[in-house]
Amino acid sequence: METDRFFPLSTYRLQFNEQFTFAQLEEILDYLEQLGISTIYASPIFSAVPGSMHGYDGVDPHRINPAIGTLEDLRRISASLKKRGMSWIQDIVPNHMALHPDNAWLMDVLERGPASPYYNFFDIDWQHHDPQLNGRLMIPFLGETLEEAIKSKQVCLVAGENGISVEAAGLKFPLSVPGYAFLLNKSKEHPPEIVDLLGKVGREAQQSPDLESWRQNKQALFADKKTRQTLSSILEPVNEAPDFLAVLLEEQYYILTHWKETDKRLNYRRFFTINGLITLRMEDQQIFDVWHRFVHQLYEEGIIQGLRIDHIDGLMDPGEYVGRLRKLFGDKCYIIAEKILAEGEELPQNWGLDGTTGYEFLAHVNHLLTRHLGKETIDRFYRTQFPALAKYERVVREKKVAILQTQLAADWENLVRLLFQYGLAPENAHRQKVKEALGLIMASMPVYRLYPQNWPLSAPEQEVLEFAVARAKQFAPALSEEFELFCSWWKAAAEKPEMALKFLKRLMQFTGPLTAKGVEDTVFYVYNALLSHNDVGDSPSGVKCSPAQFHAWCLQRQLTFPGSLNTTTTHDTKRGEDGRMRLNTLTMLPDLWIQQVQLWHAMNSSLKTDHAPSENDEYLIYQSVISGWPGQDKLNGDFITRLSDYTIKALRESKEHTDWVTPNEEYEQHCLNFVKGLFAPDHEFISSVICFMEKVQQRAPQLSVAQLLIKLTAPGVPDIYQGCELWDFSFVDPDNRRPVDYKERMDILSTVKKVEEDGIALKELLNEKREEAWEKLYVCYKTLAFRKQHADLFREGDYVALSKDEDTVMAYARQQNEKICIVIVSLPVLGQHDHLELPGGIVTTRWRNIFTEAIISSEKGKLPLTELESFPVALLEPVSG
Repeated sequence: METDRFFPLSTYRLQFNEQFTFAQLEEILDYLEQLGISTIYASPIFSAVPGSMHGYDGVDPHRINPAIGTLEDLRRISASLKKRGMSWIQDIVPNHMALHPDNAWLMDVLERGPASPYYNFFDIDWQHHDPQLNGRLMIPFLGETLEEAIKSKQVCLVAGENGISVEAAGLKFPLSVPGYAFLLNKSKEHPPEIVDLLGKVGREAQQSPDLESWRQNKQALFADKKTRQTLSSILEPVNEAPDFLAVLLEEQYYILTHWKETDKRLNYRRFFTINGLITLRMEDQQIFDVWHRFVHQLYEEGIIQGLRIDHIDGLMDPGEYVGRLRKLFGDKCYIIAEKILAEGEELPQNWGLDGTTGYEFLAHVNHLLTRHLGKETIDRFYRTQFPALAKYERVVREKKVAILQTQLAADWENLVRLLFQYGLAPENAHRQKVKEALGLIMASMPVYRLYPQNWPLSAPEQEVLEFAVARAKQFAPALSEEFELFCSWWKAAAEKPEMALKFLKRLMQFTGPLTAKGVEDTVFYVYNALLSHNDVGDSPSGVKCSPAQFHAWCLQRQLTFPGSLNTTTTHDTKRGEDGRMRLNTLTMLPDLWIQQVQLWHAMNSSLKTDHAPSENDEYLIYQSVISGWPGQDKLNGDFITRLSDYTIKALRESKEHTDWVTPNEEYEQHCLNFVKGLFAPDHEFISSVICFMEKVQQRAPQLSVAQLLIKLTAPGVPDIYQGCELWDFSFVDPDNRRPVDYKERMDILSTVKKVEEDGIALKELLNEKREEAWEKLYVCYKTLAFRKQHADLFREGDYVALSKDEDTVMAYARQQNEKICIVIVSLPVLGQHDHLELPGGIVTTRWRNIFTEAIISSEKGKLPLTELESFPVALLEPVSG
């Protein structure tokens, strides 16, 4: 690792929006500094659609989102951070922008077409085979067909200071320049000033070299209020003439369509299946240069020190993109990417990234803190109850295919058309069979995508493709001829290697979204065996992670990507980190859990209406109650509302009985009534949950603190999601983006710091407030302080495995020359060990637990573990004497 490269010591993820602005950040900087945070890890801060709560729907990458602050605010914050020795990592979104009227670049394309300098910025198929889409971008926001919308007067023309707009679906899009000529040519009775105006628009559109010049010239043309009023009066009869208006709209560089049409035809690439997010052609150097101009300025000013690349898998050539980013920002800039690594997959080392956003860490530590025998018992029970879901891989394939046939059907069709266009299939090939074979290969990919850059493909790339083909053949042996056609592309004697490489690059931009929509946003709400493993980066079928496997993984991580984040909760995870640990606790008492579920099923049968919810959805609800349980004293309407909202989202994501496109409101209402009935004051379910949660809470907090300490000390950069220094029992977004009560956290930290010198008082306080997560915050604060004090030890120190698979604890050392510390946490296993065997290379015999100040002595290489009886985890540092 280069010593001069910026490398954060710890990060704190913040979600900026109109409810949490730069001003709110300034109010908590003292607190974050005292907590021990080194780096602000900011969600997108550039201009986004009005009301955006996340910033991933950007409209202008050259401007700070005015809803959260200004550039001067950011400069002031930057100066304050530097005084504190803190830094800033910025989340950027190079894959897509919002398809929205506030997107000036895109609106210029809609208005001026090929004359716009941004005409090729967006991933639009201007040569689409459908005559209606050829040369026109789909705008799929109508709630009915365009013909119906015109007749119902949901579409009309309006004149304003920026020219004529087409108003539809509550949005205003600019009238394309040919529309002005159409209006001019269709009437000879316009007043002279209007004739002159309509004529000038076309000339100025062609002659204005850039967007700003065009804006200024257009505003000058429409500056006269009287002229605009006259133009408005001319447009009135146009709006009253449906046939005329329909013909006029044919002259646009875009076509307004029903939003459902994207299931059948589509001529632009979206972010996943979201119509309102249009992707960029970031593989073009000019587009790359223009888009990154402002964020590079922020880096050059020293305002930001690192970048987080959102959805890198959406880019055509991620490796090339990172190479350009490195060239622009230099080797000192810290750069990580949001990349979900499948089991056994590694981040390409030749990209020049410092690491990932850490979903692979989440998966590994999640499996480490799961009792696998207990999980197998729960899984076996689930498969028995729901035999149709018993084979997880089959469920994954079926749901991926279902997504291809519905939400990605138009994209799938476009890929098949491209395949024939490139000459990769003979003209006489059976088109439908080729399409089915391609779809099955996509659905059988064992990773999100490949990154082909050169021909011939590398051996590992060929292995992945051949695995996908082999798996697809098992499902459809009748398509063997078509599968062989695909295999021929990467053989040594391939006829058209250049076209095959070009097609594969395009194909890979869709296998990622297919996996995300088919698995994360579908299967994870269908296969409900143990929801703690239905999370981003993890899998219900993931391989067990024993202590030995975790040690090996950490050793490799320290060697290859020590800059990767150690994350346990993000804005995209399906449930909060502590809710996940609660569910892992069920693997420590599987038989009791199964009995409890059966009891609840019988207890609540009378709450069902027409068998709703289904037993599978009911099982999801019970686990969600456990993971999100607020405590008896906080069981109120807010929790029931949050649980209800989550339930509806989960039901729609599963697409089993209802979905987002055609909601089954009757089924949904029955499920909501069921949830409400569970918490009726006179129903016995509440007391039953309280009793069961007592058993869960005996173990879950210890797992949560263990997860935290491993995150803060294992190889990688610990990342804390906003507010998660206390319990995080949230559900999936938007629940996990709720405002954080920082005053509460400040008060707790202040109180803890006041008494920490008094060991007895501190112990009593933490025990008293254990249910309120004071212990978690204390471990976070003490460990981050220790990490700051010994920065090089954690950045560059070796990882030394101490525990073995047969041990009941997870233990390792971080060592750099003479510096050393030992981390010990309990595992969710049965039995107990009274000591830990230390290797001969560790000569220290006296240790201090930084959490309790207790001194522990080892004799003959045996370290007593009695300290874990008084505090759930231990971080030991050497003491002399």
